[in-house]
Amino acid sequence: MARKKNEPPKERLYSIPEMSKMIQVDERTLVEWVQYRRIPHVRVDEKLVRFKLSDIAKWVRDKNKPPQKYEIK
Repeated sequence: MARKKNEPPKERLYSIPEMSKMIQVDERTLVEWVQYRRIPHVRVDEKLVRFKLSDIAKWVRDKNKPPQKYEIK
């Protein structure tokens, strides 16, 4: 099926084994992060979980930001 003219290309979804290799964490750790909603993910159905690379890249950038300093006046 061809993509419509103005429709952006669909982003590839990555499995737990694929993503665990990409971000270099154990698969079990990744599953726990999904269970506790610590990492962005897409639930395809009740048991099937996938990841968008763009969401993970943003999540990593946000995790690596230095903590904000709060000023008390």
